[in-house]
Amino acid sequence: MNLEDKKLAINGGEPVTKNFIIIHKPEITREDIQKVTESIQSTFVSGDGPDCRKFEEKLKEYLGVKHAFFTNSCTGALDLAYMVRDFPAGSEVIVPNFTYTSTALAPLLNNLKVVLVDVNAYDGNIDIKKIEEAITDKTVAISPVDYAGNPAEMGEILAIAKKHKLYVVHDTAQSLGAIYKGKKSGVLADVCCFSFHGTKNITTGEGGALITNNDEIAAKVKIARDKGTDKYAFIDDPQKKGFYEYVSLGNSYVQSNILGALGISQLAKIDTITARRKEIAAYYTRELKNISSLKLPTPTKNGETNWHLYYLLVPPKHKFWIIDALKAEGVASNVHYNPLHLNAYYKELGEGKDLRNSVEFYSQLIRIPIYPSLSDKEIENIATAVKKVMGAITI
Repeated sequence: MNLEDKKLAINGGEPVTKNFIIIHKPEITREDIQKVTESIQSTFVSGDGPDCRKFEEKLKEYLGVKHAFFTNSCTGALDLAYMVRDFPAGSEVIVPNFTYTSTALAPLLNNLKVVLVDVNAYDGNIDIKKIEEAITDKTVAISPVDYAGNPAEMGEILAIAKKHKLYVVHDTAQSLGAIYKGKKSGVLADVCCFSFHGTKNITTGEGGALITNNDEIAAKVKIARDKGTDKYAFIDDPQKKGFYEYVSLGNSYVQSNILGALGISQLAKIDTITARRKEIAAYYTRELKNISSLKLPTPTKNGETNWHLYYLLVPPKHKFWIIDALKAEGVASNVHYNPLHLNAYYKELGEGKDLRNSVEFYSQLIRIPIYPSLSDKEIENIATAVKKVMGAITI
């Protein structure tokens, strides 16, 4: 091991690239800008407009589902998923310990109790073997997550849910374009929730979607998404007269028509975006697979990841040094979120639980850049920088 190697840029050596490569860049094209411009010029800029409806239709067509609702965020979509079910206060929802806060916030915002379950130490997805031991007579739902766009083992999860009569809210925030057993991610559970945040594979800047094949859930979402009103019916049926009525509790989760237009343009490129990400990931894997001090992503056996993220699992004691060393070489890298129970708000939920795999996964995790606009030369420089830096570390 030679962390003091003078060839490393962090020690004064020549960097791999002087043109710094950032961690993420959204795929915004001329077509996107034109579509947004046309929407603004239409003067319909508020929520749930014609471009929002068209985007929803395109989502339904792409996924092959009955209902798709464009929301202001995936967090909002997750909240709606519980809001429309009216579970008794204090009912329990199983949530993987390694996820973004939104997965847990949604049940909590609906007076439900979150029960944390550990994840696999090799991919960050919920540990199937630990689900049933967390189920009690108060358990009403489970919310699996597709970490990094890699599908969770939904076949086994759905079998457990069916056995125990659980509602399944699939957090597919990162996995649009991924596939599980021949089916697109986002179609398997009672409700699935996508994100179109600026960091996602397709983006509307901020935004999300609630997906379901359940007509009853869809009917309630139409009302709850728009402040508990029946406004949806008035927009849907021009023959309706008068003013829409306030019929339920709800919140304002509709999305701007401008961003609906961007969604239409972005979704049209999803297959091209996914293909390019797969191409970049394949290159990284070929170039980095023989580095003994690295572990590379492990795709789910029955799934095809959309490569939302490409991560490295590195020796924990050198993790932050590696991030600094890569930065010196001209390549951005970073950690991702940390296990829920390590955060102040969720600390109590981890008391007395064995969540060691979540900690192990996080302690090794580093993300490197992966997005379609990376040039072949940039991809080569990223791999070269990783090999250069990791060459200073041996296990």
